[in-house]
Amino acid sequence: MKINDTYLKEQLKHVYWLNGGCCAGKTTMTKKFVEELGFQTLEDDVLKYRPFTSPVEYPALQYPHPDLDWNEWFNKPIDEHCQWLFQIVEEMMEFFVIDLLKMPTDTPIIIDLGIMPEQILPFIPKERMICLYTSDEEIERLYFFREDHKMILDVINLTLNPAETIKHGNKNMAKFSREIRNACVENGIETIERTPSLRVEEQFRLVREHFGL
Repeated sequence: MKINDTYLKEQLKHVYWLNGGCCAGKTTMTKKFVEELGFQTLEDDVLKYRPFTSPVEYPALQYPHPDLDWNEWFNKPIDEHCQWLFQIVEEMMEFFVIDLLKMPTDTPIIIDLGIMPEQILPFIPKERMICLYTSDEEIERLYFFREDHKMILDVINLTLNPAETIKHGNKNMAKFSREIRNACVENGIETIERTPSLRVEEQFRLVREHFGL
């Protein structure tokens, strides 16, 4: 199924998009937009969409699953894992956009989802998109130890060498983040680096300023 981009652009003109990699503050900013500005949001719930997919049409959405060899899954080549990360978001977008279209249009929506900008620029213009990113060091320090990633860490602890698996996983996420940031820069999309010294309120101000809010 393909939805006309011109129609999407008109129907989603109240949507603002926080793009970028992990540990960059996207989730924190989303909470600020919802709690302080009254925005709506939509979570990227892959498990919600998986029952409506098949391995042939949506191979990336079928993974990971409980029967995997977790050691092999988490330690596969970096390029292969990054390809899966990009593919799963692309496959999910067909369902995600439909859910966006079902949301009320009288309240603005803030979306927190890292994706190659080319996938959404046809209907989300640069002015309503911003890329948040952080350093490889910050990703290594934070990613697998966030409370919302506890389930991932629990599975990693079942692998043969959890410490090495975490190091390898950090390389995956750092590459994924860099590629999104580089693509955003190439497309002229505003970027903000989250550093340890950047206060949440200041990042929120910068994001709002870019959106003209």
